[in-house]
Amino acid sequence: MLTVFLVTDASFALEIYVSVDGSGEADGSPEKPYDSLLRAVESVRASRQSGLEEPVTIVLREGRHQLNQTLVLGIEDGTPEPAVRLSLPQHGAGKTTGPAFLTFAAHPGEHPVVSGGVPVIGWKRLESAPADLPAQSVGKVWVADMPANLDSFYTLYDSHGRLNRARNDGFAYTKPGNARTLHFPKGALKNWDHLTDVEIQVRPGRAWAINMLPLASVDENSGVATTGVSATYGMGPLPGYLHDPDASVVWVENILEALDEPGEWVVNTETRKIYLWPSDPAPNGSPHGILAPTTTELIRVEGAIDYDGPTDTPVRGIAFTGLTFSHADRWAWKSDEGRVGWGMQHDWDMFDRPTALLRFRGAEDCRVTDCKFADSGGSGLRMDLHAQRNRVVGSEFAHLGEAGILLAGYGPGTKDANHHNDIVNNYIHHFSEITWHSPGLWAWQSGHNRMVHNELSHSGYAAVLITTRVEPDRSMNGEGGRTIRRHEIAAEDQTRRRGGYENWKTREKYNHARHNLLEYNEISHAVQLLSDGNGIYVSGTGTGNIIRYNYLHDNLANSLPAAIRCDDDQHGTLIYGNVLYNNAGFSAGIASKGVNDIINNFIVAPAVVPRSGYISYEWVPVTNSKVHRNIIISHPDGGKAHNERPRGTNNGGRPWPKLIETDMESNLYYHPTDPHWMDEHLIKMRAVGKEKASRVGDPLFVDPAGGDFNFRPSSPALELGIETLDVSKMGRLQKN
Repeated sequence: MLTVFLVTDASFALEIYVSVDGSGEADGSPEKPYDSLLRAVESVRASRQSGLEEPVTIVLREGRHQLNQTLVLGIEDGTPEPAVRLSLPQHGAGKTTGPAFLTFAAHPGEHPVVSGGVPVIGWKRLESAPADLPAQSVGKVWVADMPANLDSFYTLYDSHGRLNRARNDGFAYTKPGNARTLHFPKGALKNWDHLTDVEIQVRPGRAWAINMLPLASVDENSGVATTGVSATYGMGPLPGYLHDPDASVVWVENILEALDEPGEWVVNTETRKIYLWPSDPAPNGSPHGILAPTTTELIRVEGAIDYDGPTDTPVRGIAFTGLTFSHADRWAWKSDEGRVGWGMQHDWDMFDRPTALLRFRGAEDCRVTDCKFADSGGSGLRMDLHAQRNRVVGSEFAHLGEAGILLAGYGPGTKDANHHNDIVNNYIHHFSEITWHSPGLWAWQSGHNRMVHNELSHSGYAAVLITTRVEPDRSMNGEGGRTIRRHEIAAEDQTRRRGGYENWKTREKYNHARHNLLEYNEISHAVQLLSDGNGIYVSGTGTGNIIRYNYLHDNLANSLPAAIRCDDDQHGTLIYGNVLYNNAGFSAGIASKGVNDIINNFIVAPAVVPRSGYISYEWVPVTNSKVHRNIIISHPDGGKAHNERPRGTNNGGRPWPKLIETDMESNLYYHPTDPHWMDEHLIKMRAVGKEKASRVGDPLFVDPAGGDFNFRPSSPALELGIETLDVSKMGRLQKN
């Protein structure tokens, strides 16, 4: 039975309660709350079948609400009212149309946690130390049995967050291998008794990717090992332009030899033993509050997906407010089946997979408000396939093994079902802690989204991605090849390869990451772990993406190529009104590989001289790109304000970018000591009728070091019509 209670808040009609102290005699009242989320949901379903039509709120009381498997909310849990055709704005979900039909909410003033962790108990000090346990760990490691009904897990938690799995110092490849074979120095790998539990984290020959792979075999004599899953690329040395060839690019995890610090652990699924050196022990020295994850996703809101057909039936009207989601596992790569060909660009994530704490898969008009996604092995939230008019507002995403928020539609084809979502005023930080290439926010094959007033910091790789980067001619086992909806691709386009603006225009109708608005965000401390990543990265999308009024600062990694980058096959992007302050950018401040407009941006106090110019035009023609009213303040050591960057010698015989083919005008340039810094460039451009109004002079910012980029009254920027940019309006609206 469901007992319902009237409440004064007009947005909610009925409430039932869930408590970790609930009992089997519950009726959902405040005095007799249910003891689990599942029981509460089942009770609501029963009442719906009996005729209940009003919205319901399931109120969670303080404590850790354990889920031993994914809680799936389906069409029967959402609003039964027929969908109303709405006139949507160009960007975002539009206005809220009414209260949610089913809401999961924290009790006022309380902080309930929805957790996928099951307690690990029965710890005993490891009295007889194995021979391979480091000397400093002897007497400090405790052992317990794996929880019943768990066959494996890849993360472990205590009351402070995720614990580090034991990991060694790593090694470099001795010579190139392939996607399943690597060559290692003597002693670096062993044929361990629990080899199937051992994983290696590898950087597979490219700067922008990292993989966690299970070992399949190790030949200690020949120095050759094989993996149980293919790496994204062949496992060989990384490009020398960024990396020390002797530095580690392979690390071994889950071996006792590496268990040498407090907080580290190892699991042996054959003996079903967990070994842990506790970092926060109980008074007797034992571990306490240890949790092992039971699932990779806690809650899935899932409609009826007609994958091969044109139309899905979504769940609508489910909301989450004030909740914390924690303690899910990382979705591990276990075989090539279901993995190879299903990776989204460079395998930065997997297509339509259960990798996040909360997942919308076929959902409309759902909301996440004032929630926290923290301390988990995978991502925070993902919206897969069909996702429209959903809102994620005022939430925090922190200390996640993979991504913060992922919006991933259908693969290239004509089915465009992931669009018009709001990602607003969220704090996304310290993500990609396990899988370093995972972004903070990614719209893949997802368009017309409004992503505004978010703060992103401390990423392993890029902070924000807007991409598709899959062409119709991609092989089935190529990156994203199996996501392509080949039955929807016109015959004349099936073999069409990437190459140039006109070619892109023909293929653009299949690339649905278009008309996204990325505005008023703050991004700092990007690319902390990997390399060749950017603050904002756009590549291979549809048209009309707007990168506007973002503040990118203190991105100082020496392996960051550019703060903002339009990479391969990218056209039709507007980069407007962004402030780039104190960034490294070894290659550029802003990079553009295509016909994109770069207007009214400020590049100030660059930390290094970029090799390819403060604004770099790369590989392909940039004909008629508008480059207007930008301010570029040089590093004291100079560098090029604008640069043509071909690909290799003579650009491989293909047309290359030429500055004189851009529409470049009314820019302001300043070098702190060299008044002739821009002479050569301006002579060249003015000879062809460009840059006639552009000037060289101090823009006279009020206090850029203090975040004040207003102009003093005599600034030459005012005469050029350059818009003042206020960074106090960029980032979160309210910071706690």
